[in-house]
Amino acid sequence: MRLFGLVLRNVMRRKLRSLLTATGIAIGVAAVTALLNFSIGFEKSACEVYRGRDVDLVVVRAGVTERMTSSLQQALAQRIGALPEVAAVNPSLTEMVSLGEGSLVGVTVHGWPSDSFAFERLAIVAGERLAPGRTPQVLLGRGLAENMRKGVGDELEIESRNFRVVGLFQGVNVFEDATAIVLLPELQRLMERPGQVTEFQVLLDPDLADMTAVIGDLCHGITALRDADGESLGLSAIPTEQFVSTSTAVRLAHALAWSSSAIALLIGGIGMFNTMTMTVLERTQEIGVLRAIGWRKQRVWLLIFCESELLCFAGALLGIGIGVAITQVLSNADSVRSLIRTDVSPAVLVWGVILALAVGLAGGIYPAVRGACLDPVEAMRHE
Repeated sequence: MRLFGLVLRNVMRRKLRSLLTATGIAIGVAAVTALLNFSIGFEKSACEVYRGRDVDLVVVRAGVTERMTSSLQQALAQRIGALPEVAAVNPSLTEMVSLGEGSLVGVTVHGWPSDSFAFERLAIVAGERLAPGRTPQVLLGRGLAENMRKGVGDELEIESRNFRVVGLFQGVNVFEDATAIVLLPELQRLMERPGQVTEFQVLLDPDLADMTAVIGDLCHGITALRDADGESLGLSAIPTEQFVSTSTAVRLAHALAWSSSAIALLIGGIGMFNTMTMTVLERTQEIGVLRAIGWRKQRVWLLIFCESELLCFAGALLGIGIGVAITQVLSNADSVRSLIRTDVSPAVLVWGVILALAVGLAGGIYPAVRGACLDPVEAMRHE
């Protein structure tokens, strides 16, 4: 009998044990597939929001761990905008606020100047854009408006102050659709942060020849800006993709996804180790016979190792199916669909298979070595 046929027969010999072992691996792979798809979707959604406004650089306070707490003087926008490579600067204040009616869930609200380039890239689908000199106004993302059942002309309470909904906009994704926008002075007054912003969104001249080199030089130039006394302004300029990928929220999402997946895979690996160890003990005589008829240690090792990997591969396929199903089901839930995009990434599926095979290696290598090192005579005498 050929090696693969023997491997398949041994795996199918104890169907229930093999099924339970593969299921343990499948749970770990399903966790990897679902959780990483959500964390990657969260990162992509955040990045698309900036890219939808053609933002090339984001400037925040240097050294802050949570960038929403960054505090910068709005007047610095003039210094940054005067740099030759810069086409426009959007001083932006971002806050998580409650929208009245006993709301306990914070909603992201952006404050922009009335002449911000970001308004030009905002798709207004109903009503009109914000205009200065009127009563407090707010633009709502269409997803947020639907969830709150608000339309143009309605009143909306933000932090105990009434705002009039003057328009609805279509965001670049569900993440932006769940936000609101007010004029910067209104949000500064509401949050008691006069003259302050959390970040500067920088738009570069689109006619620049070598954009990558320019971005690198400009980041250093903005970081090196100093005040009249020669003291550093404490600015940190970061390319958009890097700004998003290194944010605390994105890193925390990735860390939680990987740590939860690692725990699930560890449990599956323990089950694999136990299964393969029991397999070697139960088949001691069989292994002794194989060694006696001429099988070398390497062939015995390969036999047991292939059984371990076959179980893990089957578990990986099952886990990918479960993980994709979980992703699709949760992506249709209102609480998830209104926050992040939940696409299935092919790279995550590949990682799921790789990690499952790695678990098979870790859980099967000791039983394989133990089986290969059995003395043929002693093994055949084993009861």
